[in-house]
Amino acid sequence: MQQVLAFIIAAGISLPALAEQETTTPPNSQVELLSWVMSLALVLVTIFVCAWVLKKTRLSQFAGGQSKVVTNLALGTRERVMVVEIGEQQYLIGVTAQSINLLDKLDKPIVAKPNKMSGSFTKQLQGLLVKNEK
Repeated sequence: MQQVLAFIIAAGISLPALAEQETTTPPNSQVELLSWVMSLALVLVTIFVCAWVLKKTRLSQFAGGQSKVVTNLALGTRERVMVVEIGEQQYLIGVTAQSINLLDKLDKPIVAKPNKMSGSFTKQLQGLLVKNEK
C-alpha cells in the first residue's frame, strides 16, 4: 500500500515538472495580428455578400413596382388596417399576426398625404443629426 501511495505522489510531482520542460516557441504577434485581421475581413465580406444577395432576390419578387402600401393604421400591437395598391386598383385589407383579410375593394382611389415621418431612414437620420448640431 505504501508503494502505491509513493508512486502516486511521485507521479503527481514529476508530471507537472515534465510538462514545464516542454518548450514552446513564443507566438509571433505580427502573424497572429495578420491572421485575426484576415479572419475579420472574411467575416465582413461574407456578411456583405449575403446582404447583397438577399437584397437582389427580394427585389426580384416585386419587379416592376406594381404593388405598394398606400397607407396603414395600427389598431393594436399586431393588428393593422392597410390600403395597398396593386396596379391601378386599391384594396383595404386587415392584417393580424395570423392572417390577412380583404375588407373592401376601393372604387375611388385615395391619395396618401405625406407625413413628417414618411421617407427613407437615411433622410430621417440626417434630419435628427442636423437638429442635434444646432
